[in-house]
Amino acid sequence: MRKDYAKNPLWRVLVETVRSMSLYPVHKSYVRERIIPKEPSISAEELAVRLGMPLGEAMVILDELRIYASDLEEELKDPLPAERKYAHVCLGGTFDTIHYGHVALLMVAFKNGKRVTIGVTSDELAKKMGKSHGIKPYSERVSNLRKVLEKYRWVENVNVVKLDDPYGPSITDATLDAIAVSPFTAFRVAEINVIRGERLMRPLEMIECPLVLAEDGKPISSSRIIRGEITPDGRLVSR
Repeated sequence: MRKDYAKNPLWRVLVETVRSMSLYPVHKSYVRERIIPKEPSISAEELAVRLGMPLGEAMVILDELRIYASDLEEELKDPLPAERKYAHVCLGGTFDTIHYGHVALLMVAFKNGKRVTIGVTSDELAKKMGKSHGIKPYSERVSNLRKVLEKYRWVENVNVVKLDDPYGPSITDATLDAIAVSPFTAFRVAEINVIRGERLMRPLEMIECPLVLAEDGKPISSSRIIRGEITPDGRLVSR
């Protein structure tokens, strides 16, 4: 599925129009929480009919909440914008089996932030999170992450830090402006901003990274890669 529609000069007009609609935040939240987890590859036409919304709104919501691996590859070819919206953006993750989902999260952070802080889960925190598969040592995960940053030339103004708790610098660094999250971790932003408010720090704006879908229309995940279903870039593994 190619995002050819996004090349249409009227696409940005549609996006801004949809975002100004009063029910747009409610509809987007519903799709994020109720639709995407169960039907990630639902079409805009199906979504529009099911929720009784304009087709244009359904297109914008799905464009913001998901992306196919093939479309991500096209976006990765684009240079980072000269002007960024935020001075300082953060994000976090375990970065164990690095795949296109991680790459997309990194991409939106670097496209929006002049400076990026990346939190990587410590070995101790990873154990507490109860991952169903073995986690590589912290040093190895950071080394692999840096290779990805070098591959895509995301090496300027970036800082990699260890996360010993789920929040890390997001609740301690007053210079942060925004946080990049996936649709499944967006709920954390409200928690973070409550804590920041208690500490008299301004709230972080949320940059939502779309869920990355593999060739079969299902989300790319570390567990699917470990099971041998797909490759890190979302291609199906021949059996």
